[in-house]
Amino acid sequence: DPPFPGDPLDRRSDLALEILRSLFAMDAGKPSMPLPSNDTMTQIGMMLCEILRLSNADIRVYQCKLAVVTLLLNAPGEYSGYLASNDGVKPLVNIMAYQLSTVVVERTANSAEDAAAVVPILLVLSKLCQSNATVLQMVKDEVFPPELKDKFAEKVAAEMAKMQSDGQSKAKNMAPLDAPKGTVRWKLIRLMTWIDSSVKRSACELLWTLCDEDATEFVLRTGFGNAVYFLGNKGLVNMPAGVNV
Repeated sequence: DPPFPGDPLDRRSDLALEILRSLFAMDAGKPSMPLPSNDTMTQIGMMLCEILRLSNADIRVYQCKLAVVTLLLNAPGEYSGYLASNDGVKPLVNIMAYQLSTVVVERTANSAEDAAAVVPILLVLSKLCQSNATVLQMVKDEVFPPELKDKFAEKVAAEMAKMQSDGQSKAKNMAPLDAPKGTVRWKLIRLMTWIDSSVKRSACELLWTLCDEDATEFVLRTGFGNAVYFLGNKGLVNMPAGVNV
């Protein structure tokens, strides 16, 4: 057989897409349905990871990858370890980066389309990070590159010194300390104040997880102005009376 997905007349990608969508429909429609055998689950898991590792050059393959993301919404937590060990995490981050660009940079869709484009991948990455410490570190390193750690630490030290001189005990920088325009972290932070509540909540939850659920790091990385409502929801910030969080 020729390499997947083949020439423009090759229909294997159509078949793969329908199978992936059917698997999700079956799982969503009958959550109490008995799970397949361990061997079958293993084969499905291997297949999904192989699809994620394919090149994004062909739109047919990318559509299959988006269908895999939807399936991963209901994947068991232990599958995160398999993805981490088999080069399945970086492709998911790449999908997030592309979807973020579609919504934040191109901005050609409406609110519902924005949510459909980014919420699934944000939820999947949040779930995988919460399930596996290795995945968490891998995703964090992609969003907040470790080679910039020293530069960020210098800005944090300067901010902390400013806080102490002002008599403050908590980080209150209004803007992110290090989120250059166009970076993945800049795009994620933009979604924290998006008009669609599901987009806003999903972006905040992923960033919160990547910050190890630490309010100080969360504010330093995203800015208090972006973080305040989410922290209010968490009960970590006292909001003025009458403000709906």
